[in-house]
Amino acid sequence: MTGTKNRVFPLLAGLIGAAAIVFFVLRPAPVPENVAPSPKADTGGRVAFLMEQQWLIHLKLAKAEAATISPQVTSTGRVIPAPLNQAVISPPVGGIINAGNLPRIGQNVVRGQVLATLLQTPTAAETAQIRVENTRLEAERRRLAQTGTEFQVRLNLAKTEFDRATRLYERKAYSLRQLQTAEADVKASEAILGSINDQLAALGSTPDLAAAYELRAPISGTIVKVHKSIGEQVAPGEAVMEIVNLDTVWVEAPIFERDLARLNRQSQAVFTTAAFPGTEFRGRLIDIGAVIDENTRAATALFEVPNATRSLRIGMQANVRLNADEQINAVLIPKEAVLDNEGSKIVYVLLSGEEFQRIEVTLGDEYGGKVAILSGLAPGQRVVTQGAYQLKLQELRPADAGAHTHEV
Repeated sequence: MTGTKNRVFPLLAGLIGAAAIVFFVLRPAPVPENVAPSPKADTGGRVAFLMEQQWLIHLKLAKAEAATISPQVTSTGRVIPAPLNQAVISPPVGGIINAGNLPRIGQNVVRGQVLATLLQTPTAAETAQIRVENTRLEAERRRLAQTGTEFQVRLNLAKTEFDRATRLYERKAYSLRQLQTAEADVKASEAILGSINDQLAALGSTPDLAAAYELRAPISGTIVKVHKSIGEQVAPGEAVMEIVNLDTVWVEAPIFERDLARLNRQSQAVFTTAAFPGTEFRGRLIDIGAVIDENTRAATALFEVPNATRSLRIGMQANVRLNADEQINAVLIPKEAVLDNEGSKIVYVLLSGEEFQRIEVTLGDEYGGKVAILSGLAPGQRVVTQGAYQLKLQELRPADAGAHTHEV
């Protein structure tokens, strides 16, 4: 009997051990509470994003705003000097540049400043040239004097019109734009008349056969080129140096034929450059060329741009945006709310406190830090700005969006 017990007990112990092994092997592993569910095959664009996740990434929203906007015409142009703000210094006589200090490139000079002295040894031919130049200068003075008289008349008429516009504006019979146009005409006439007077003063006295001839700056500005050195021979009419005034510059840009009818003379232009991507420069349309290029099917437009900071440099590339002479209804949202998604543009809008919806939108033009939405959004909807990319990741890989946790 004792022997039987001795055989039974080891057998029972073995069976109990085997059962325990089977229990632990077959028992399902516990599922941690903070593990997100596996991604669904199709979420329909809905994304769950917990408050804890939103706080972690500092998620921000912005309301879509209804607006009446003008569609924009865009182009890429370059900065050029304004015609009256550029001067090439060349003597009417030949000679040798006398000892002295020639201005260096980048040096600022003022109108009337002596830039160089030319020692001339005129030949018979040069003497005849001086006489011809005297005749030309006298004719130029007469032409400028006549032009100055004409622009003085224009200025007087512009001032009269501005006074009239001011009175009508005060009586609410004129719009602000009409008043500003009248004021701009006065300023433009004053600027042109001032330039004519400057040119008359720059012509100076009639050159004679004296041994020395002074080269003076016809305008105030910056020396951008120096072609000659001290002691070098200069022929009559040969360039010695060049001056550019950067206080006001022009931008020339091609405007395609199909967009010409959408513009008017009051079109305001906004310019951006690669050198200053966060800065916008504003200018006005001066002229649209009368000739269409046969290859590009575009006309050249000229814009005048104030440049008091001298940030715009000659030759810079400038991106141009102009408001067209029409208006449409659209929705404006911050640019950072828009994401790329397989060739389309999307935004995420708030459905409830922890649920968002992906929406495909059609973009319009940009207006500063905002972009126009032509379709897809309704005014008043709240779009995600900061955190939009994390929402996209959450939609694509909900199990791997690292902020998903219930832990404190």
